Amino acid sequence: MVKMVGSFEVKDWDHWKKSFDAHKEPREAAGIKTVYVGNEIDNPNKVHIVMETPAADTMQKFMQDPDNAKVIEESGHKQETTIMSVCSD
Repeated sequence: MVKMVGSFEVKDWDHWKKSFDAHKEPREAAGIKTVYVGNEIDNPNKVHIVMETPAADTMQKFMQDPDNAKVIEESGHKQETTIMSVCSD
């Protein structure tokens, strides 16, 4: 398993978090486990996330799936701001 550590901006934290929470089952079905998700106190639209995945490319494949990509886009995730690091234990 690898850890994905990332940060990105969203248009509205509350809307994004509801969308993220509602999309839990597809993430879990893809083998993606959320370890931590939260936002900055001074900038609530700046998200920090840690996820555990079976392989380094799991998250990329998940985000490129058309159904998942639509949910991500509608959540207000500003993909151009995304910074992800793949880490090992």
